[in-house]
Amino acid sequence: MGTSASSTGPNNKSPLLPPWAEQGGSVEVGSDVIVPPQEVDNGKVQEQIPGSVPNIPSPNRLTGARRAFGDYAKSGSDSSNLRSSLKKYSRSSGGGSGVSRRLASGITAGSGLLGMMQGDSVKYNDRTLSLSELNGLTTDQAIDRISDHLTPDNGDAESVRLAIDFALAEVLPDEEKFDESMFTDDVVTEAISCYLTDLIFQDVVDGMGKAWFHAEHPSKHHKMEEELRDLIKVITQSKVEKITSDNGGHLSQGNITKIQIDAISQTVDEWESFND
Repeated sequence: MGTSASSTGPNNKSPLLPPWAEQGGSVEVGSDVIVPPQEVDNGKVQEQIPGSVPNIPSPNRLTGARRAFGDYAKSGSDSSNLRSSLKKYSRSSGGGSGVSRRLASGITAGSGLLGMMQGDSVKYNDRTLSLSELNGLTTDQAIDRISDHLTPDNGDAESVRLAIDFALAEVLPDEEKFDESMFTDDVVTEAISCYLTDLIFQDVVDGMGKAWFHAEHPSKHHKMEEELRDLIKVITQSKVEKITSDNGGHLSQGNITKIQIDAISQTVDEWESFND
């Protein structure tokens, strides 16, 4: 994906919660004149996340995680170093609650993504879009339109766009023409799981920064990214399956914010059970 080698990541004094994670435009799902549209923004997401807002981070908070990740990059394929780096990353990032807060823009966009996949019109950044407008485009064109529509105008823009692109490319059939009927209930649930997987993946990629450069050969970056994403996906997928089952298997605008928060939090918190 070209992400690991293109960013040095946050420095050790960067805030755990960037300012845009608490601010931003709202996503409005649905346009029925009788029932008001469901609205969510980063502030409302923050209100649903348990725990206190992270304080100023301690100096060099990312050093341990990056050192372990650098060892993983140099080792060739020692997954114990990868797991150790994720464990340290969770602890230095405020755990699952801290990461969920930092990914609030992604959670807001995820609510819009669900609404769009379920056939609702979605208004964001003063623009409105629904799947019915995309029928007849190529699948790639439709994915581009959706990700462009839901990309926030802040520091999380690239990670959200990449996560939407990844999720939809993973779940939609390889058909030349897009058809809104592609989004069955199972496809929608899988898309949300893939979307959250890549949001978390992008956060870790950015956090590890220059540690990626410890790989002896640039070609190893792709393998590292695959291994990291696969490890995250296995955990995230299991969390989404359990959480949605606890909600009767139904995703809705009433529960999607909390489902995303819980899936991210539980995934990151599980890293702390990894052996060093």
